[in-house]
Amino acid sequence: MNLGVLAGRRVYPARLIAAALVLPVLLLAALVGLDYWVLEPSLPSAAGHAALLAIGAAGVVTFAIAILARLGDLHLREIAQSRRLRALNEAGLALSAELETETLLHKIAELARIVGDAKYAALGTFDEQGRITHFYTSGISDEAHERIGPPPVGKGILGLLPREGRPIRLRDLRAHPASVGFPPNHPPMKSFLGVPIRWRGESVGNLYLTEKLGGNEFTVEDEEALLALAAQAAIAIENARLYAQTSKMSVLEERHRIGMDLHDGAIQSLYALGLLIEGASEEVERAPSEARAQLERAVDRLNAAIADLRGYVLGLRPIGGSDRPLRESLPTLAQHIATNALLDVDVRIDPEAEARLDRAAREAVFYVAADALGNVSRHARARHVVLALRHEDGAVVLEIQDDGVGFQTERAVGGLGLRNIRQRAFNAGARLELESRPGAGTRLVMRMPISKGAAA
Repeated sequence: MNLGVLAGRRVYPARLIAAALVLPVLLLAALVGLDYWVLEPSLPSAAGHAALLAIGAAGVVTFAIAILARLGDLHLREIAQSRRLRALNEAGLALSAELETETLLHKIAELARIVGDAKYAALGTFDEQGRITHFYTSGISDEAHERIGPPPVGKGILGLLPREGRPIRLRDLRAHPASVGFPPNHPPMKSFLGVPIRWRGESVGNLYLTEKLGGNEFTVEDEEALLALAAQAAIAIENARLYAQTSKMSVLEERHRIGMDLHDGAIQSLYALGLLIEGASEEVERAPSEARAQLERAVDRLNAAIADLRGYVLGLRPIGGSDRPLRESLPTLAQHIATNALLDVDVRIDPEAEARLDRAAREAVFYVAADALGNVSRHARARHVVLALRHEDGAVVLEIQDDGVGFQTERAVGGLGLRNIRQRAFNAGARLELESRPGAGTRLVMRMPISKGAAA
C-alpha cells in the first residue's frame, strides 16, 4: 500500500507521513520509560497510573492538534492550488477566444489578478528603450486612474523587471533599492510579484501583481501559476498579432481585387466610351444622323458602366458586410446584384448550415458569393440565378447556378474573378466544383469543411 495515498487518494508530504507514524511510537516509548524509571519508583501505584494517563492524554492531544493544524494548512493550500488551476484553465479558454489586441491585454491583466489571488494586477509593454508603451490594470477603478494621473513610464521596480528578464517576488516592494515610491493618490501597495511574458525568447510584456489577498506575500505557487499564465498570454498575444496582420492583408488583397476589376471592366468601358464620343463629335456637322446614333450607343454604354461601377462599389462592402450573419448579408448582396444587373436572384439559406461555420468560414462564403454573383452580372447574360447555402454530407455547401450563356470550362484559364474564387476556396480549405458549357448556364459549388468549435 502506498502510504502517501490516504483519505480519498489524497497525497501527503513524506515528512508528514513520517511524523504521523514515528511520533506516536516515540510517544508510546517515552510513556513506557517514564512509567518504568520515574513514576513507578517514586509514586504509589494508583497515583503513578493517574499521572501516566494524564501525561499520555496531554501528549496525544498535543500530537493531534499539531497534525490537524498541518492538515488544515495543506487543505488550504490544496484549495488555493485548485482555484489557481481552475483559473488557469478558464484563462486558457478565454484567451484562445479573444483576437482583438486591446481587449486581450485588458483580459490578461484581469486573469492575472484572479490567478495570483491579488488585489491589483497590471500588464505593461515596452519599447526598445525600456519605456512603457501600454499599461493595462485590473482592480483600480477609472476614478482612481484619474486621481493617480498619467501611467508609469518604467522607473523603479516596473522598469527593473524587463531588465532582469526573470520573476521578481518581494515581501515589501518599498524596501527594495530600486523602488522610487508612488505618485500622489496612488493606492498603498506592499507585496509584489512580477513575471516576464516571453515569446520565442523575446519579451513581449510583463505581468505585475501587488497586495496578496489573505497573506503577507506571494508564494512560490503563485509565481509558478503566473508564469503559466504568462506562457498562455504570450501565445494569445502572438495569435492576436497574426490575426491583425491577416486582417490587414485581407483588406489589401480586397483593394487590389477591386482595383484590378475596375481596370479590366469599368475603366476599359469608360475609355471606349470616350473614343465613341470623340468620334461622334467629329461627325456632328458632316453626318449628324450618324453622330446621333453614336451618341445613343454612348448613352447605353454609359448606363452599363454605371451599373458596373455600382457592382464594384458593392464589391467593397464584404469587408464590413462579412461581419453580419449570412442570412442577412447574402440576401442584401443578392438584392443589390439583382437591382443593378436586372437579374432574378433566388436566395436559400439553411440556418443550420450557417451555425456550423466560424467567422473566417462565413467570411469566405460571403466573398465567394460576391465574386460569383459579380461574374454572373458582368459576363453570363443570365436572367435567373439560384444562391443556396445548405448542410450536406458533413460539409457546408454554397451553390450558385445561373441560366446564362455558359462557357467552355476546359478552355477557361480564369479571369480575375474566377481566380479570386479559387484562391478564397483554397485558403478556406474548401473544395470547388465548376460546371458550365455554352448555352447551358454555369453551376459553381463550394464545399466547406465544418468548423471546429462551431455550433452543431
